[in-house]
Amino acid sequence: MKKPSGLILTALVIVVVIAVAVFLVKKPVSQSDTAFLEKYGLSGLSVEEMVQKLDSSVSDPSALRAGITSDYLILSDGSSEVRVALPKDKFYLSFAPYISQTHPCGTHNLTSCQGELVNTEIHTVITDKEGKEIVNSNLTTMANGFAGVWLPRNIDGTVSVSYNGKAAQAPISTYAGSNTCLTTALQLN
Repeated sequence: MKKPSGLILTALVIVVVIAVAVFLVKKPVSQSDTAFLEKYGLSGLSVEEMVQKLDSSVSDPSALRAGITSDYLILSDGSSEVRVALPKDKFYLSFAPYISQTHPCGTHNLTSCQGELVNTEIHTVITDKEGKEIVNSNLTTMANGFAGVWLPRNIDGTVSVSYNGKAAQAPISTYAGSNTCLTTALQLN
């Protein structure tokens, strides 16, 4: 009886590909990364929880710096750096509407970006290019003057903000390489 060697070889290749994919996706956190996260009270948190914790605080006496790109949360303290991958299906956008002053920004720094409207309720509507609403709610800016939202990846859209009878609108995109910080386009008029 002839063995189906092609079928066995195909099954073996599939098993190897799955094993490699699982290893790459579930990359273990190194001991030094774990120690770094523990040092700054971030161990055991999801990346979304880390971002919320860091973005909602205005000062960190530990000198931790945290930036967020379209793909990574980047943590550093001058001697070490840890990169935490963002979820493949989510994109973090931090935006700061303002009346009279802001700073230009493309990559949001969770520990040093400062907006003008601190702890202020703003109405926010975010739509995709087809006009489907992704966000339509009152958000309160954090102590740093920014509001942060997790959006679906790979969309083009618009963010509209209103506050105290004034409004601003700006285009957004959530692709690899897109800006994670939106400031200058959101001057309220």
